[in-house]
Amino acid sequence: MISFLRHMRQFMSNVRVGLVGIGAQTQENLLPSLLQTPDIHVAAACDGVAERARLVHRHIKDVELYDDIAKMLTDTKLDALVVACPPQAHRDIATLAMSRGVHVFVEKPPCFTLEELLSLTELSRKSGLVTGVGMNFRFARPIQHLRLIRSEPHFGRTAHIQLNHYANKPRAPMWGLDSTLRSFLLAQAIHTIDLAMLFGGDVKETRSEVQNDNGSLIVEINISFKNGATASILTGTMFPYFEFEMKLISDTSTMVRLDNLSDITLHEPDHVTRAGGNDKRWRGYWRPGPLDSGYVRSGYQSELQSFFDAIRTGGKFEADFANLIPTYEVIEQVCEKGDRLAADVAIDALNLLQGHKPDLQASDLGQAKVNANV
Repeated sequence: MISFLRHMRQFMSNVRVGLVGIGAQTQENLLPSLLQTPDIHVAAACDGVAERARLVHRHIKDVELYDDIAKMLTDTKLDALVVACPPQAHRDIATLAMSRGVHVFVEKPPCFTLEELLSLTELSRKSGLVTGVGMNFRFARPIQHLRLIRSEPHFGRTAHIQLNHYANKPRAPMWGLDSTLRSFLLAQAIHTIDLAMLFGGDVKETRSEVQNDNGSLIVEINISFKNGATASILTGTMFPYFEFEMKLISDTSTMVRLDNLSDITLHEPDHVTRAGGNDKRWRGYWRPGPLDSGYVRSGYQSELQSFFDAIRTGGKFEADFANLIPTYEVIEQVCEKGDRLAADVAIDALNLLQGHKPDLQASDLGQAKVNANV
């Protein structure tokens, strides 16, 4: 009888999952992470390209394949969708899933604009369903370790967060957008801004500066938080390579440094050791162990496990649609700054052209702004 009840609890805990979008992100990260997550049954997979959908059979034989999401939701009993598509598809698929009573996890970015995110948030609130966005940086093992260090009483209050996120792409608009800046913020810098929100708290004010040289960007973002903390972000695509660095500075003069989402160095002004006594420049060091799973270390498996746990318990997933609102508010502020830069460039170009073409029409201002491509 006891073994039967255990079996029933295990059966009831299984979450039936439908995969949507069997591209590189699903094949390389999401599907392997799902296969490592206990009590998950991938029951169906959907992709507009039949050959890609069939790739799931390499890992799971008894999965139903579809090329139409609505039909998959009608024909197959599913508890949740895990979606990795372009952002406009994330928005539409999440809306459809919630209308069918299905929990939904989408890769970042969930949508293009703050307005769209607010709409998704309201739908999730009304439905009572669990939603999630693939913000794997915040679930990565080193970031979890940073959160643990920050929670220790001797660390003190977080006074400043410094984030340097260097990239060399994209240097052209993505997903049908007309803005390289918005494309970059949604594709890459969304993680960095999200970490500033995670460690900073409620935002008081955001200021930003944007440089754009033919789609090659430098973006500086300075954020003040209501609790008195500040954050500085330096990011963009004008760099020759990818690099990520994060520093937390506390009001006890403790500093924690994270290099490339791997190595953590803890600097404390005063540390007492049995062997050496008082050492005023003590430094501690941590890095993930060699046996750490790559998907756990990178955050993919941990975020999915947390999402499914929220479904089972009726709880809240920490990186849901509502949680991303402050991040999107910062993105909108930076994009507005970029739009003003584009308008200034367009006006300068228009004035220069009018020196040679006095009959130039005001409508040319819009074309000049498009050509600025911020």
